[in-house]
Amino acid sequence: MCRPKFALTGFSFAFVFLSSTAAFAKDSSPTSVFDLTLGEPFSIRECKYEVLEQPMGMEGIAVAKHSRGLLGKPDHISKMYRYTEAKPAADKCFQRVGPFYTSSPIPGASLPPALSPNNQKVKLVYADNLRPAIADSEDIWVGIQDSKLTGVRFYFQNRNEQSAFQTVLKKYGQPASNEKFTLQTPSGTLKSYYSAKWSFPKLQVTFLSLDTNQIGYDPTDAPIGYLSEVGSVTVQYKAQEAAKADNNPL
Repeated sequence: MCRPKFALTGFSFAFVFLSSTAAFAKDSSPTSVFDLTLGEPFSIRECKYEVLEQPMGMEGIAVAKHSRGLLGKPDHISKMYRYTEAKPAADKCFQRVGPFYTSSPIPGASLPPALSPNNQKVKLVYADNLRPAIADSEDIWVGIQDSKLTGVRFYFQNRNEQSAFQTVLKKYGQPASNEKFTLQTPSGTLKSYYSAKWSFPKLQVTFLSLDTNQIGYDPTDAPIGYLSEVGSVTVQYKAQEAAKADNNPL
């Protein structure tokens, strides 16, 4: 089920997990999310993968490999990466999403090198015993900008909304703002949900009791609207640019 879409300004966003017992409101620099530290270099390993080669027809449809006789034509080969490690056994790793990874590229397109992720969003996959309990639905997404971890987003089952909200309150204190919304289903039923936001010197935290956007980051995925069964927490790191020296002042 494809889901929420969240806007990433310069790709600085993030989810929040409340692991600390002290409220972030008391911390001038609350940059921890689960076992991650926002603003730090992204050093998580990529899940194990292999290169998959698929013979393709002229129309881009997979075909059986044929003989290359004197009159035979060379096959059109589509290459992509395929993750062989769906879930790590003891740690965590990331997986990329998109062309050359989760969707087949155009036949004949060159396979790009699997460089360290940068200025993009990836899925974070935990071993079962390390997966944060509050993130009990969908994938956990992280954003990388300038080779640093700048955002985290996770989802929770809507029926656990109150428990999730209390966990967020325990870590971040009272929100700076609240906003209520109403959604009407095709049958006329009204569904109420709300958002809460926290603002810190280095973080912006957003809690959605019901996330009606698309899940993940694929812009081709449509919003799920009233069909949503999840809420979300997004934590964005506020990257601060250093003041530039004015060598030719006015």
